[in-house]
Parts: sequence; structure tokens; C-alpha cells
Amino acid sequence: MITLTQPTPTILPTYNRVLYKIVSDMASEVGFKYVVKLYNGNNELITTAYYDTPPNSALEVEFDVSKFISTYYDFQSGIAHTGTIGENSGIIFPFYLKCYEYYAVAGTYQIVTGSEVVSATKYGFAGALPLLELREYYQNYQNYNGDSTSVYKPLTDWTSIRCRSSDAQYITFINNGKITNLELVVTNSLGAIQTYYINSPTPTGHTATIFNVTPMTYGNVQSIEVFINWSNGGARRYKVCDIIVQSCGKYEPIRVGYLNKYGAYDYINFDLINRTSFNTERRSYLKEYSGDIYVDGTNIVKSIDSTYYTKETQRWKLVSDYLTDEQAYMVRDLYSSPLVYAYIVNDNSIIPSWIPIKPQSNTYELKTIVTDKIFNLEFEAEYAITNTRQSV
Repeated sequence: MITLTQPTPTILPTYNRVLYKIVSDMASEVGFKYVVKLYNGNNELITTAYYDTPPNSALEVEFDVSKFISTYYDFQSGIAHTGTIGENSGIIFPFYLKCYEYYAVAGTYQIVTGSEVVSATKYGFAGALPLLELREYYQNYQNYNGDSTSVYKPLTDWTSIRCRSSDAQYITFINNGKITNLELVVTNSLGAIQTYYINSPTPTGHTATIFNVTPMTYGNVQSIEVFINWSNGGARRYKVCDIIVQSCGKYEPIRVGYLNKYGAYDYINFDLINRTSFNTERRSYLKEYSGDIYVDGTNIVKSIDSTYYTKETQRWKLVSDYLTDEQAYMVRDLYSSPLVYAYIVNDNSIIPSWIPIKPQSNTYELKTIVTDKIFNLEFEAEYAITNTRQSV
């Protein structure tokens, strides 16, 4: 008989290891193996894995399924949405296991179907948490799916956000149907306070629900207090963050969105003067003309070094406005993010849009001494396009 030990959380960050333990009282059989079949939420078989027993067959075998799950995520739909609410199911992956014994029965090695043990359904999300934070997450995972009656955290650590009134600020939650709405307590420029609500859908299972908070939608806004309301044995309410609206500055800011450690997107504006430089890589071939020379009016040439390929790399040096201590700490996630976008609006050769950029800054220094704090963040990134030009 198989005994399967499963991870405790219902929702699991699967760019970290997802460990199960298995043991059987039949493991001493000659040629014995454990057979593990992984299924998705649609009951489709993803993969089958075989695991040998240790020398002491009475010991548990520990195995990791994270690599089988993390290849199925899709991060494309999370960077921007047009409505007030959206869904990014691409970063949530439901799965479960079927485990079997494999050994010789009547002289034939086979999977013993009668030994089947089926695991509980778990929900992987595209999180990649640092080791010490992973331990804390496993202890407090109820704070991220509404199982707690006092805390419901979004997939971000930012609690104080600065943006322009026209900036869409996306806040993502893991939603298993408990969320009622996102509550916005809006303070306008005259100090008047009004409350708005963005109602949540009720999904089947778990999904990632994205709330779009664009300050200008609610008038001439000075700040917004954001609360999440959910139902768990009664109505629950938790403050998520403060959104502070920036006034228009002297320079056109560049807004950067980056994939955070939870698999959702965080955003930061680089408000001060931004410098752009260009670098061009060319490939050419030498075109020789027949005869001694080629004469065309006043042009006399023997050959032309014709360019047939150009790669134009545009590089930005972005400078942020003043950073608070919290912002200086949170923004370091940008430096290790595998996916970074910039919203470019002041470039004649690029239609205003989110474009993928490649960070060039590799070093980030966190300063906490009062006389040596970070006031402005300088961040370098580039974007390369292949620009095919005329061949002569």
C-alpha cells in the first residue's frame, strides 16, 4: 500500500521545488519502482515518471514535480488590460498526481493499478520566491487565497505606489471565488472622499484576477486607498495599498513594468530626464563592377560596399524621482526580473506601446544610512530591432 505525503499549501510557487514523499510496504519487491503520473486540471496526462527505491526500501522517496509544471505558464496577458478587471489564468496551473507501484506480478513487470493513490488537486502559480521568503510563504499561504479571515495579499509586496492619473495600475490576486470586490477610497484634489467598487468575477477553481485602477477614471484624484473585500465565514476587509497620484513633471516619464517574484507585474515610473542613444550594426558585401571602372556622369567608382542588414539598438538611461525607503527596497526585484517592458510614448520610430526591453544595469546598491540614501535610481536598458534597408 502506498502512503503519499503532500505539500500543505493549496497554492504552490512552482519555480521553487514542489516536493512530495512516497513510500510503500511493497517496496522490497525485486525491481520495484514508484510510478507517478501528473495530470492537469482538465484530467489530461502531462507526464509519467518512474522513481527507484533507496537501498533501505522502508525509507520514503522524495520527488519534485515543479519542472513539469513551470513550462506551461504564459506571461503575455498580464502586462496590460483595457477593462477595469481582467484575468490571467496563464500563471495558474491546477494539477494532481496518480501514484502506483510497479513490480513483477506472475513473472511480468507491470504497473499495479490496484495500488493507485490519487493526490489532492493543487494550484501552481508562477512564483519564484527567495529561499527565506519561501519558508515564510509556506507558513502563511492562507494570506494569498482568502483562507485567512484577516489578511488577503495581492501578488506584489508594494504597499505605496506612485503613478500619474493616466497610468493604469494593475493589482493581481489569486482568486478562488472568495473575492467580492476591490474597494477604492478616493480623495480628490479638494479633499473630498468618495468610495468606488470594482466587482470581482466568481471563477471555478483558482485563477489570477487583475484589477485595473486608473486614477483619472475617478476624477481629479489626489490619492486612493485600496481595500480588498472577500467572504470567508463572513464579510472580510483588508487594506492592500495606497496609490499617490503624481503631478505632471517637466519631463515625459517612461513607465516600466516587470515580472515580479510572484509571477505578476509591478510598475515604476522613471520621471526625470531620460537619455536615448543608438548603436547600429551593419553587414555588407563588396559589389564589383565589370571592366576597369564604372562611369555614371560625375560618379566614377570601381566597387560598392553594399549594406544588406542593419541591427539598430536603442538604449535608454532612465532616472527615477525621489525613492522612499520602501520603494528603494522593493525595486531591486526589477534587476533580476526575466521579463521587463517599457511604455514608450516619446519616440517617433515606435508606436506608443509596451515593448520588451533588456536591462543593462546589473548592480543595485541598497543604502539605508540617513546620510547616504538612494534619492534617484538610474536604470539602463536597451531594445534591439532588425532594420532591413535597401540593397544597392
